[in-house]
Amino acid sequence: ESLKQGPPINAPPAEARLARSRQVTLGNGNATRLVLRQDDSLDAALEAYRGLRAKLMRAQSKSGLRSIVITSSLPGEGKTLTTMNLGLCYAQLPQQRVLVIDGDMRTRGLTSMIDHPSSPGLAEILSGDVAPDEAIVATNQKNLFILPAGTVSSPSPELFIGTRWQEFLGHCGEMFKVILIDAPPILHLADFELISAACDGIVMVVRAHHGQRETLQKTASTLDTKKLLGVVFNATDVSVKDYDVHEYGY
Repeated sequence: ESLKQGPPINAPPAEARLARSRQVTLGNGNATRLVLRQDDSLDAALEAYRGLRAKLMRAQSKSGLRSIVITSSLPGEGKTLTTMNLGLCYAQLPQQRVLVIDGDMRTRGLTSMIDHPSSPGLAEILSGDVAPDEAIVATNQKNLFILPAGTVSSPSPELFIGTRWQEFLGHCGEMFKVILIDAPPILHLADFELISAACDGIVMVVRAHHGQRETLQKTASTLDTKKLLGVVFNATDVSVKDYDVHEYGY
């Protein structure tokens, strides 16, 4: 059942409401490494993201998936940056309306990349306090929309229990070509399993030379491998000019 009665989510945000939504700016102090907003020295990284986008789009065309969770084993592996840059990459294509959701309510890392308050956001939608079109915001990148994390008044896993999360994703799938969710790390947190259960696919981000074998093995045993679309090997611990996203693999 839904957590509580609230604004209905049985219709996606209306086209006119989305067009009128307040535009926010990407790239404040916490977003200096958005590769699509950098100079030509980052062409290799940009091409890597385009390659990732192409592979995901092929998977989408085969299975019709819309909602993709981006996650990692542990914090600090680059999942949030990967989610935002992938959203920017998708939004560059014509008629590719993209919704990027900050589902990591503990850190709100993706929300910090935009010039907009955290609330209202996903937490308020799932709590029944606001309707989706009151929380989803447009950005200064055409076709790219963001849903901030919101403010959590109860333990975040409880928000994903029930039907509202699944209903919300289903109806947003009618308005957006792709929905990217920046999810909490897999290990030690209950949120990921609840978030991913309602989603179509999973992309795993691993920071190069960072994850230990036993950590990756434990992560693999936790994942629903049928939903795993691939793994991004991400060198986020190096300087910006050496920034790279390595080959995406199945």
